[in-house]
Amino acid sequence: MRPVRAAVTAAVAIAVLGGCSRGETANETLPEAPPSATETSEALPPLGPPDLPMPPEAREQTEAGAAAFVRYYMDVYNNAQSSMDPTYLDQFSQDCETCNRIAAEISSDASLGYAYRGGQVSVDYIDTTEPEDMTVEAVFSMTQAPLTVVDATGQPVADLTFGERSSPGSGAILAWSQTDQTWVLNQWDVA
Repeated sequence: MRPVRAAVTAAVAIAVLGGCSRGETANETLPEAPPSATETSEALPPLGPPDLPMPPEAREQTEAGAAAFVRYYMDVYNNAQSSMDPTYLDQFSQDCETCNRIAAEISSDASLGYAYRGGQVSVDYIDTTEPEDMTVEAVFSMTQAPLTVVDATGQPVADLTFGERSSPGSGAILAWSQTDQTWVLNQWDVA
């Protein structure tokens, strides 16, 4: 180590140790820590269905938060299919053609007395970009279980039975909603 660097290091160490010897406790001399992500998210109003609230990690403005949001959105999609209520799909999308189409189909089928059997979606893989200008791009693969649409008597509706479907090249564009402090889907492409 060069003599100048050693002298600077020694001076810094003496200054630090000197600050510790004044009899002050650490919490008097250290700055307050910023609130953690968990503390911040606990203060946010809940979002999503009462039986499926959005997890705190899906409300973080990070790559991991965006990935957690996509997984959560697919859980909300599954919930909408089983309840025949797309309210929360609408809550978490904005100008998303695919999202709007799916919500409209669920509403239309519900008005006809139809119900869905199966069709749950699972995310098999996801990768997201770093948030830039409050936007994130995600690429993911998903699998949808076989789906049968049944009428009010429980009988399958003609031409509305579908086998398992794998979508290895799906993608999405997410935007950050300052109002709700969450991501929303602007675009969802299913390959």
